[in-house]
Amino acid sequence: MKEIDKETIERAKDGDREAMSEIFEVYKDYVMRSSFVMLGRAEEAEDVTENVFFKIFMNIKSFDIERDFKPWLSRIIINETRNYINKNRVTSLKEQTNTEITESSYTSNREEIMDIEEGLKKLSPLEREIITLRYYQELTVEEISKILKISKNTVKVRLHRTLKKLRGVI
Repeated sequence: MKEIDKETIERAKDGDREAMSEIFEVYKDYVMRSSFVMLGRAEEAEDVTENVFFKIFMNIKSFDIERDFKPWLSRIIINETRNYINKNRVTSLKEQTNTEITESSYTSNREEIMDIEEGLKKLSPLEREIITLRYYQELTVEEISKILKISKNTVKVRLHRTLKKLRGVI
């Protein structure tokens, strides 16, 4: 995935619409995939994606340019997904049967993808969150610990337990 350079972020902080558009173009699929994995429904992921970019552009001026952008973005994705679940969810993911899967979510064998996505539906929101951060957003254990504000050991334990549970359901 292409990363945004600090100059583009600086321009966005100054209100440059082209820079904001570039940030959107570079990260829109990343945000959509991340929220889709945690929510399991494309229309909900689209709502969260809109909220994420609204938050980014409303708060970009407070972003510390000396820090990495991706962990900051990931924290916003997690927070907005949690907010969405708390405010808008009527049914649990376990009860859903009609999950939309977009063509862009395919990375390997279709059957394996379907099995994994079905398995993800059986995980709790916190379990899906840790899997999303590690395997879909490809963040390090250290980055995840900072985003979730938990120790590295806790991240490792949660990953291990969640992977074990996921293997048991697929």
